[in-house]
Amino acid sequence: MIMKAIIFDFDGVIHDTYEMAYQIDRESSGGDLTREQHRDFFSGNIFERVVVDEEKAKTQIDKFYELQKEAFKYLKIDENIKNNLEQLSKDHILFVVSSNWEETLNTYFQNNNFTHIFKEVLGAETHRSKVEKFKLLFEKYNLNVNDCVFVTDTLGDILEGNKVGVKTIAVDFGFHERDRLEKGSPFKIVSSFDEVVGTIRSI
Repeated sequence: MIMKAIIFDFDGVIHDTYEMAYQIDRESSGGDLTREQHRDFFSGNIFERVVVDEEKAKTQIDKFYELQKEAFKYLKIDENIKNNLEQLSKDHILFVVSSNWEETLNTYFQNNNFTHIFKEVLGAETHRSKVEKFKLLFEKYNLNVNDCVFVTDTLGDILEGNKVGVKTIAVDFGFHERDRLEKGSPFKIVSSFDEVVGTIRSI
């Protein structure tokens, strides 16, 4: 069975933004943030994590996205990933479902002359829940869970994929390591973008 649609997370999958995100998060939070604490943010929906001071958290998030928006202007897409996405787009409809800002991601794709590959980019402006974004795509494009596969790099995303029953391919070269990804019981865990493509072709 050929998958109709492939839904990609962005950060850690299409572009390795972990170190950049960590450093910006440290700066936004005043520097008191370990990598382990930072990775834990993504073990669930990042927007649903418990915060003590709502106003302070909002200020930090606003600062994070402002700094990130500037940093994203200089990011260049990896040629191998670009070529693989080009090939996949010939046989599948491609989407991005991300917790990042659509404005930031669209700037990235524009700067890399790559706006033609994805049918739609759904970020935090559309909804802060990936469950809701999956449902939106299914309804809008007349898809069911068996028509799609979701490619991501975090446990939190796998768990959100599980809630709607979409098959998930997890990559261990992004924000989360293999041991943490395994806790979500994804369909498969891979270690390169070439393996992502190979897995999709084999389904």
